[in-house]
Amino acid sequence: MTGRLRWLANFDPAGGSCYTAATPQDAPPGDDLDSAMRSSLRLFEAGVELGPAHSLHEDIRTRGGGRFSHWGRWLLFSASDGSDPRTNGRAYTILYSTTDSPRRAVLNECMNLDYDALSLDQRYHWGERAFNAIVPCVRLSEFGRSMFGDSEFLADYERFDRLNYRSYDRKFALKELLKLTVPLTGDLAECGVYRGASAFLMAKGIAHAGGGKKLHLFDSFAGLSQPQTDVDGSYWKTGALACGLEEVAANLQHYSDRLVFHPGWIPHKFKDVSEKQFCFLHVDVDLYEPTRATLDFFGPRMVPGALIICDDYGFETCPGARKAMDEFAAACKRTVVHLPTGQGVIFFIR
Repeated sequence: MTGRLRWLANFDPAGGSCYTAATPQDAPPGDDLDSAMRSSLRLFEAGVELGPAHSLHEDIRTRGGGRFSHWGRWLLFSASDGSDPRTNGRAYTILYSTTDSPRRAVLNECMNLDYDALSLDQRYHWGERAFNAIVPCVRLSEFGRSMFGDSEFLADYERFDRLNYRSYDRKFALKELLKLTVPLTGDLAECGVYRGASAFLMAKGIAHAGGGKKLHLFDSFAGLSQPQTDVDGSYWKTGALACGLEEVAANLQHYSDRLVFHPGWIPHKFKDVSEKQFCFLHVDVDLYEPTRATLDFFGPRMVPGALIICDDYGFETCPGARKAMDEFAAACKRTVVHLPTGQGVIFFIR
Protein backbone atom coordinates (compact mmCIF):
# COMPACT_ATOMS: atom_id res chain seq x y z
CA MET A 1 0.00 0.00 0.00
CA THR A 2 1.07 3.60 -0.59
CA GLY A 3 0.97 6.04 2.33
CA ARG A 4 -0.76 9.39 2.05
CA LEU A 5 0.01 12.38 4.24
CA ARG A 6 -2.77 14.95 4.56
CA TRP A 7 -3.09 18.23 6.49
CA LEU A 8 -6.01 18.61 8.86
CA ALA A 9 -8.01 21.82 9.10
CA ASN A 10 -11.40 23.18 10.21
CA PHE A 11 -11.36 21.85 13.75
CA ASP A 12 -14.53 21.93 15.82
CA PRO A 13 -14.68 21.70 19.63
CA ALA A 14 -16.40 18.58 20.97
CA GLY A 15 -16.17 19.18 24.72
CA GLY A 16 -13.23 19.26 27.11
CA SER A 17 -9.93 18.61 25.33
CA CYS A 18 -11.62 16.95 22.33
CA TYR A 19 -11.74 18.46 18.83
CA THR A 20 -13.04 16.94 15.62
CA ALA A 21 -12.00 17.14 11.97
CA ALA A 22 -13.37 15.40 8.88
CA THR A 23 -11.02 12.90 7.21
CA PRO A 24 -10.43 13.14 3.42
CA GLN A 25 -12.79 11.36 1.04
CA ASP A 26 -10.09 8.92 -0.10
CA ALA A 27 -9.25 7.85 3.47
CA PRO A 28 -10.44 4.37 4.44
CA PRO A 29 -13.33 4.17 6.91
CA GLY A 30 -12.50 4.38 10.59
CA ASP A 31 -13.54 2.26 13.54
CA ASP A 32 -17.14 1.43 14.29
CA LEU A 33 -19.11 -0.76 16.68
CA ASP A 34 -18.35 -3.92 14.70
CA SER A 35 -14.67 -3.14 14.02
CA ALA A 36 -13.38 -1.19 16.99
CA MET A 37 -9.70 -1.51 15.93
CA ARG A 38 -10.00 -1.30 12.13
CA SER A 39 -8.32 2.04 11.47
CA SER A 40 -4.56 2.22 10.85
CA LEU A 41 -4.54 6.02 10.59
CA ARG A 42 -1.66 7.84 12.35
CA LEU A 43 -1.87 11.39 13.74
CA PHE A 44 1.03 13.86 13.99
CA GLU A 45 1.34 17.20 15.82
CA ALA A 46 4.14 19.38 14.41
CA GLY A 47 5.71 16.19 13.06
CA VAL A 48 5.54 14.30 16.34
CA GLU A 49 3.25 11.25 16.43
CA LEU A 50 0.36 11.37 18.89
CA GLY A 51 -1.53 8.57 20.61
CA PRO A 52 -2.76 6.26 21.85
CA ALA A 53 -5.10 5.61 18.94
CA HIS A 54 -8.53 3.95 19.29
CA SER A 55 -9.03 5.89 22.54
CA LEU A 56 -12.39 6.13 24.25
CA HIS A 57 -14.09 9.38 23.31
CA GLU A 58 -14.68 10.25 26.93
CA ASP A 59 -10.95 9.79 27.66
CA ILE A 60 -10.10 12.16 24.82
CA ARG A 61 -12.38 14.80 26.34
CA THR A 62 -11.29 14.39 29.95
CA ARG A 63 -7.69 13.17 29.81
CA GLY A 64 -6.37 14.70 26.55
CA GLY A 65 -2.68 13.99 26.12
CA GLY A 66 -2.75 13.42 22.37
CA ARG A 67 -5.31 10.64 22.50
CA PHE A 68 -7.39 10.18 19.35
CA SER A 69 -10.03 8.06 17.67
CA HIS A 70 -10.68 7.60 13.95
CA TRP A 71 -14.41 6.89 14.03
CA GLY A 72 -16.31 6.50 10.79
CA ARG A 73 -15.34 9.51 8.67
CA TRP A 74 -14.26 11.68 11.60
CA LEU A 75 -11.15 12.17 13.67
CA LEU A 76 -11.65 12.95 17.37
CA PHE A 77 -8.43 14.04 19.07
CA SER A 78 -6.73 16.16 21.69
CA ALA A 79 -3.56 18.20 21.47
CA SER A 80 -0.57 16.83 23.36
CA ASP A 81 -0.96 19.47 26.06
CA GLY A 82 -4.73 19.88 25.89
CA SER A 83 -4.49 23.22 24.07
CA ASP A 84 -6.80 24.46 21.32
CA PRO A 85 -5.49 23.21 17.94
CA ARG A 86 -7.13 26.19 16.26
CA THR A 87 -4.87 28.64 18.06
CA ASN A 88 -1.78 26.78 19.32
CA GLY A 89 0.10 27.32 16.06
CA ARG A 90 0.91 23.64 15.48
CA ALA A 91 0.30 21.74 12.24
CA TYR A 92 -1.71 18.52 12.43
CA THR A 93 -1.31 15.85 9.79
CA ILE A 94 -2.59 12.31 9.29
CA LEU A 95 -0.95 9.41 7.49
CA TYR A 96 -3.01 6.57 6.10
CA SER A 97 -2.97 3.98 3.35
CA THR A 98 -5.70 3.06 0.90
CA THR A 99 -6.09 -0.04 -1.24
CA ASP A 100 -6.58 1.92 -4.48
CA SER A 101 -3.33 3.88 -4.09
CA PRO A 102 -1.23 1.46 -6.18
CA ARG A 103 -3.83 1.60 -8.94
CA ARG A 104 -3.83 5.38 -9.03
CA ALA A 105 -0.05 5.48 -8.84
CA VAL A 106 0.28 3.23 -11.90
CA LEU A 107 -2.26 5.24 -13.88
CA ASN A 108 -0.60 8.50 -12.93
CA GLU A 109 2.76 7.13 -14.06
CA CYS A 110 1.23 6.09 -17.38
CA MET A 111 -0.20 9.56 -17.87
CA ASN A 112 3.24 11.10 -17.44
CA LEU A 113 5.20 8.78 -19.75
CA ASP A 114 6.93 10.00 -22.89
CA TYR A 115 5.61 7.30 -25.21
CA ASP A 116 7.68 8.54 -28.15
CA ALA A 117 10.79 7.62 -26.19
CA LEU A 118 9.62 4.06 -25.47
CA SER A 119 10.07 0.94 -27.58
CA LEU A 120 7.02 -1.16 -28.50
CA ASP A 121 7.74 -3.76 -25.85
CA GLN A 122 8.17 -1.01 -23.23
CA ARG A 123 4.81 0.44 -24.25
CA TYR A 124 3.28 -3.00 -23.93
CA HIS A 125 4.77 -3.32 -20.44
CA TRP A 126 3.11 -0.10 -19.33
CA GLY A 127 -0.12 -1.01 -21.05
CA GLU A 128 -0.08 -4.32 -19.18
CA ARG A 129 0.49 -2.55 -15.85
CA ALA A 130 -2.38 -0.13 -16.52
CA PHE A 131 -4.71 -2.93 -17.60
CA ASN A 132 -3.90 -5.03 -14.52
CA ALA A 133 -4.48 -2.02 -12.27
CA ILE A 134 -7.99 -1.62 -13.68
CA VAL A 135 -8.85 -5.32 -14.22
CA PRO A 136 -6.75 -7.18 -11.61
CA CYS A 137 -8.40 -10.58 -12.18
CA VAL A 138 -7.27 -10.85 -15.84
CA ARG A 139 -3.77 -11.26 -17.26
CA LEU A 140 -2.62 -10.15 -20.69
CA SER A 141 -0.65 -12.60 -22.80
CA GLU A 142 2.88 -12.27 -24.14
CA PHE A 143 4.02 -9.37 -26.29
CA GLY A 144 5.29 -9.98 -29.82
CA ARG A 145 2.91 -12.71 -31.02
CA SER A 146 3.14 -12.98 -34.78
CA MET A 147 -0.61 -13.32 -35.38
CA PHE A 148 -0.90 -9.56 -34.92
CA GLY A 149 1.40 -9.14 -37.90
CA ASP A 150 -0.76 -11.31 -40.18
CA SER A 151 -2.09 -8.54 -42.42
CA GLU A 152 -4.33 -10.85 -44.46
CA PHE A 153 -6.08 -12.18 -41.37
CA LEU A 154 -6.39 -8.67 -39.94
CA ALA A 155 -8.10 -7.51 -43.14
CA ASP A 156 -10.51 -10.46 -43.00
CA TYR A 157 -11.30 -9.77 -39.35
CA GLU A 158 -11.87 -6.08 -39.94
CA ARG A 159 -14.37 -6.78 -42.70
CA PHE A 160 -16.75 -7.50 -39.83
CA ASP A 161 -15.54 -5.33 -36.97
CA ARG A 162 -13.02 -2.51 -36.59
CA LEU A 163 -14.03 -1.54 -33.05
CA ASN A 164 -14.07 -4.85 -31.17
CA TYR A 165 -11.07 -7.19 -31.27
CA ARG A 166 -12.14 -9.40 -28.40
CA SER A 167 -12.59 -12.49 -30.58
CA TYR A 168 -9.41 -11.88 -32.60
CA ASP A 169 -7.52 -14.79 -31.01
CA ARG A 170 -10.50 -17.14 -31.33
CA LYS A 171 -10.96 -16.38 -35.01
CA PHE A 172 -7.24 -16.88 -35.61
CA ALA A 173 -7.30 -20.23 -33.78
CA LEU A 174 -10.29 -21.35 -35.86
CA LYS A 175 -8.49 -20.42 -39.09
CA GLU A 176 -5.42 -22.41 -38.09
CA LEU A 177 -7.25 -25.48 -36.78
CA LEU A 178 -9.27 -25.65 -39.97
CA LYS A 179 -6.06 -26.50 -41.83
CA LEU A 180 -5.99 -29.91 -40.09
CA THR A 181 -9.33 -30.95 -41.55
CA VAL A 182 -9.40 -29.49 -45.06
CA PRO A 183 -7.64 -32.54 -46.57
CA LEU A 184 -10.24 -34.90 -45.05
CA THR A 185 -13.47 -36.09 -46.62
CA GLY A 186 -16.73 -34.49 -45.61
CA ASP A 187 -18.26 -31.03 -45.51
CA LEU A 188 -18.15 -28.27 -42.87
CA ALA A 189 -20.94 -26.94 -40.67
CA GLU A 190 -21.48 -23.97 -38.42
CA CYS A 191 -24.32 -23.64 -35.93
CA GLY A 192 -24.74 -20.06 -34.81
CA VAL A 193 -23.62 -17.74 -37.60
CA TYR A 194 -24.36 -14.23 -36.29
CA ARG A 195 -22.90 -11.81 -38.90
CA GLY A 196 -20.76 -14.43 -40.62
CA ALA A 197 -17.19 -13.61 -39.51
CA SER A 198 -16.24 -17.19 -38.65
CA ALA A 199 -18.12 -18.52 -41.69
CA PHE A 200 -16.11 -16.18 -43.91
CA LEU A 201 -12.83 -17.65 -42.65
CA MET A 202 -14.12 -21.21 -43.04
CA ALA A 203 -15.43 -20.61 -46.55
CA LYS A 204 -12.19 -18.91 -47.54
CA GLY A 205 -10.20 -21.85 -46.22
CA ILE A 206 -12.02 -24.47 -48.26
CA ALA A 207 -12.17 -22.24 -51.34
CA HIS A 208 -8.39 -21.81 -51.35
CA ALA A 209 -7.87 -25.54 -50.85
CA GLY A 210 -10.00 -26.41 -53.87
CA GLY A 211 -12.25 -29.44 -54.11
CA GLY A 212 -15.98 -29.55 -53.67
CA LYS A 213 -16.48 -29.01 -49.94
CA LYS A 214 -19.51 -27.04 -48.80
CA LEU A 215 -20.10 -25.05 -45.63
CA HIS A 216 -23.56 -25.62 -44.15
CA LEU A 217 -24.82 -22.72 -42.04
CA PHE A 218 -27.53 -23.26 -39.42
CA ASP A 219 -29.08 -20.29 -37.63
CA SER A 220 -32.48 -18.93 -36.71
CA PHE A 221 -31.32 -15.51 -37.97
CA ALA A 222 -33.61 -14.19 -35.23
CA GLY A 223 -31.22 -14.34 -32.29
CA LEU A 224 -30.94 -16.76 -29.39
CA SER A 225 -33.70 -19.08 -28.29
CA GLN A 226 -35.00 -18.83 -24.74
CA PRO A 227 -32.24 -19.62 -22.20
CA GLN A 228 -32.84 -22.18 -19.45
CA THR A 229 -31.77 -20.15 -16.45
CA ASP A 230 -30.97 -23.23 -14.34
CA VAL A 231 -28.18 -24.25 -16.75
CA ASP A 232 -27.57 -21.13 -18.86
CA GLY A 233 -27.55 -18.50 -16.12
CA SER A 234 -28.96 -15.02 -16.57
CA TYR A 235 -26.46 -13.34 -18.90
CA TRP A 236 -28.16 -14.09 -22.24
CA LYS A 237 -31.67 -13.01 -23.22
CA THR A 238 -34.04 -14.36 -25.83
CA GLY A 239 -33.38 -12.74 -29.21
CA ALA A 240 -29.83 -11.60 -28.41
CA LEU A 241 -27.25 -11.71 -31.23
CA ALA A 242 -29.87 -11.45 -33.97
CA CYS A 243 -28.73 -10.81 -37.53
CA GLY A 244 -30.99 -11.31 -40.54
CA LEU A 245 -30.28 -13.81 -43.30
CA GLU A 246 -30.14 -11.08 -45.94
CA GLU A 247 -27.34 -9.25 -44.14
CA VAL A 248 -25.36 -12.45 -43.51
CA ALA A 249 -25.70 -13.55 -47.13
CA ALA A 250 -24.41 -10.15 -48.28
CA ASN A 251 -21.45 -10.40 -45.91
CA LEU A 252 -20.54 -13.81 -47.34
CA GLN A 253 -21.37 -13.15 -50.97
CA HIS A 254 -17.75 -13.55 -52.11
CA TYR A 255 -17.92 -17.28 -51.25
CA SER A 256 -21.59 -17.88 -52.02
CA ASP A 257 -20.79 -20.89 -54.19
CA ARG A 258 -19.40 -22.65 -51.11
CA LEU A 259 -22.36 -21.96 -48.81
CA VAL A 260 -25.63 -23.72 -48.06
CA PHE A 261 -27.97 -21.80 -45.73
CA HIS A 262 -30.38 -23.72 -43.47
CA PRO A 263 -32.46 -21.01 -41.75
CA GLY A 264 -34.51 -22.19 -38.80
CA TRP A 265 -34.33 -23.16 -35.15
CA ILE A 266 -31.88 -25.84 -34.09
CA PRO A 267 -32.33 -28.80 -34.53
CA HIS A 268 -35.27 -28.62 -36.97
CA LYS A 269 -33.17 -28.15 -40.10
CA PHE A 270 -30.58 -30.81 -39.33
CA LYS A 271 -32.59 -33.32 -41.35
CA ASP A 272 -31.38 -31.48 -44.47
CA VAL A 273 -27.91 -32.98 -43.99
CA SER A 274 -28.73 -36.30 -42.33
CA GLU A 275 -27.00 -38.24 -45.13
CA LYS A 276 -23.76 -36.20 -45.07
CA GLN A 277 -20.46 -36.52 -43.24
CA PHE A 278 -18.43 -33.66 -41.77
CA CYS A 279 -14.78 -32.92 -41.12
CA PHE A 280 -15.24 -29.64 -39.21
CA LEU A 281 -18.00 -28.29 -36.97
CA HIS A 282 -18.08 -24.84 -35.36
CA VAL A 283 -20.65 -24.45 -32.57
CA ASP A 284 -21.45 -20.94 -31.40
CA VAL A 285 -24.97 -20.94 -29.98
CA ASP A 286 -24.12 -19.98 -26.37
CA LEU A 287 -26.88 -22.02 -24.70
CA TYR A 288 -27.17 -25.57 -23.40
CA GLU A 289 -30.10 -26.97 -25.38
CA PRO A 290 -29.01 -25.98 -28.93
CA THR A 291 -25.37 -26.84 -28.16
CA ARG A 292 -26.29 -30.32 -26.94
CA ALA A 293 -28.68 -30.91 -29.86
CA THR A 294 -25.94 -29.88 -32.31
CA LEU A 295 -23.35 -32.19 -30.76
CA ASP A 296 -25.74 -35.15 -30.57
CA PHE A 297 -26.60 -34.80 -34.26
CA PHE A 298 -23.19 -34.05 -35.78
CA GLY A 299 -21.05 -36.18 -33.45
CA PRO A 300 -21.84 -39.50 -35.18
CA ARG A 301 -21.33 -37.84 -38.57
CA MET A 302 -17.78 -36.60 -37.97
CA VAL A 303 -15.16 -38.40 -40.07
CA PRO A 304 -11.91 -39.76 -38.54
CA GLY A 305 -9.53 -36.85 -37.97
CA ALA A 306 -12.37 -34.30 -37.78
CA LEU A 307 -12.74 -31.75 -35.02
CA ILE A 308 -15.47 -29.80 -33.26
CA ILE A 309 -14.86 -26.31 -31.91
CA CYS A 310 -17.22 -24.81 -29.35
CA ASP A 311 -16.66 -21.07 -29.33
CA ASP A 312 -18.34 -20.58 -25.94
CA TYR A 313 -16.78 -23.37 -23.90
CA GLY A 314 -14.49 -21.36 -21.63
CA PHE A 315 -16.71 -18.39 -20.85
CA GLU A 316 -18.46 -17.86 -17.52
CA THR A 317 -21.32 -16.27 -19.46
CA CYS A 318 -22.05 -19.60 -21.20
CA PRO A 319 -22.18 -22.32 -18.52
CA GLY A 320 -24.79 -24.24 -20.51
CA ALA A 321 -22.53 -24.58 -23.56
CA ARG A 322 -19.71 -25.95 -21.40
CA LYS A 323 -22.05 -28.41 -19.69
CA ALA A 324 -23.26 -29.66 -23.08
CA MET A 325 -19.70 -30.16 -24.37
CA ASP A 326 -18.60 -31.97 -21.21
CA GLU A 327 -21.63 -34.26 -21.27
CA PHE A 328 -21.18 -35.08 -24.94
CA ALA A 329 -17.46 -35.75 -24.54
CA ALA A 330 -18.10 -38.07 -21.59
CA ALA A 331 -20.80 -39.95 -23.49
CA CYS A 332 -18.56 -40.63 -26.50
CA LYS A 333 -15.40 -41.09 -24.39
CA ARG A 334 -13.53 -38.14 -25.86
CA THR A 335 -11.66 -35.22 -24.33
CA VAL A 336 -12.45 -31.51 -24.53
CA VAL A 337 -9.28 -29.46 -24.97
CA HIS A 338 -9.82 -26.09 -23.31
CA LEU A 339 -7.85 -23.50 -25.25
CA PRO A 340 -6.66 -20.24 -23.64
CA THR A 341 -8.80 -18.44 -26.22
CA GLY A 342 -11.92 -19.72 -24.44
CA GLN A 343 -12.73 -22.30 -27.12
CA GLY A 344 -13.22 -25.97 -26.40
CA VAL A 345 -12.05 -28.48 -29.02
CA ILE A 346 -12.83 -32.18 -29.50
CA PHE A 347 -10.48 -34.05 -31.82
CA PHE A 348 -11.82 -37.17 -33.52
CA ILE A 349 -8.42 -38.84 -33.55
CA ARG A 350 -8.20 -41.88 -35.78
